[in-house]
Amino acid sequence: MRVAVILTGALRTIRKTMRYLKEHVVINPYIDIFACVQNDTAQSEEEWSEWFNTELGDSLKKITWFSLEKYADWIPQRERLLSHLTIDSVWKDYLRTSGSMIEYLQLHLAYMDMSHYEQVYKFKYEYVIRTRTDSIFTKPVDFHWLNWSKEEVDQRIHKIRHELRLHNMDESDKNIFKYFMCTILSDDVIPNIYHMFADIQLNETDTIPSLNQFHQYIRNGRYILTLRKNNLYIVKRNLFYLIPSLAMMYGMFRSPCSDDYWFNAEGQFRDACYYSCISVFDYSTFLEETSLDYPSSWDGSKYFDSEFNLIHNNMLYCIVRK
Repeated sequence: MRVAVILTGALRTIRKTMRYLKEHVVINPYIDIFACVQNDTAQSEEEWSEWFNTELGDSLKKITWFSLEKYADWIPQRERLLSHLTIDSVWKDYLRTSGSMIEYLQLHLAYMDMSHYEQVYKFKYEYVIRTRTDSIFTKPVDFHWLNWSKEEVDQRIHKIRHELRLHNMDESDKNIFKYFMCTILSDDVIPNIYHMFADIQLNETDTIPSLNQFHQYIRNGRYILTLRKNNLYIVKRNLFYLIPSLAMMYGMFRSPCSDDYWFNAEGQFRDACYYSCISVFDYSTFLEETSLDYPSSWDGSKYFDSEFNLIHNNMLYCIVRK
């Protein structure tokens, strides 16, 4: 199975997170990386390119170095988009100066490199993984769930139902479905169900499958697996067209599922999924959410030992702030 990894963001803590990218994401020869990153260090882009090539070898198909100076022609497009948003000028200034819109420009640039590679070599990837330079998947993204037998799915449903019952939580088919999909990357996190912020946003054509339909849904469903809204995600390639267009269409999406902050990066991502007819299954826990608390209260000792090994087995991701 051919998988494309899109890596974006300022370099930040990439020297620490690279280990987990290689151990948990780039785990076979059929995974290719397309990076669009921003150099926020004193080292040159040439030095960093050499480092990336040494670390990732043939898996790295293209690295694009981003800066607003290099892509100044996008700024008029940004201003046109902002001019059409009916939101307060304070929020427009926030979008203009934060990374919300730039995040999708970097995604767009990496996506174009990926699409060009597909055209040159005349094939299509089957899945796309999006990750960030300061984030890690703490579990291997090995797509093992696509190979589950009907019996294994049934056993897992039983395990989730047991955990819900243990904590006096709703055992409806909808709730079992939600936790089944939101923990699909690893059974290790099922005992953490009580502490999860699991969320689903079903597309307009999806219905809650019966328990004996889960097996087929895993393989054939139109869904995206997300970690902390739009931080890290995994999606079928044939569903991944509208999200990368947000760089040129930011603010143009507002779905019936929107909240009052529909215009932020997370809201636009969710609404792009809605109009792509993709169901969203989102995972997070309190411990992982606190990994975003920088610089106020970020504490690496909560997550890593002195050798930078993870100390929690029931996490799916972590943000590495320093």
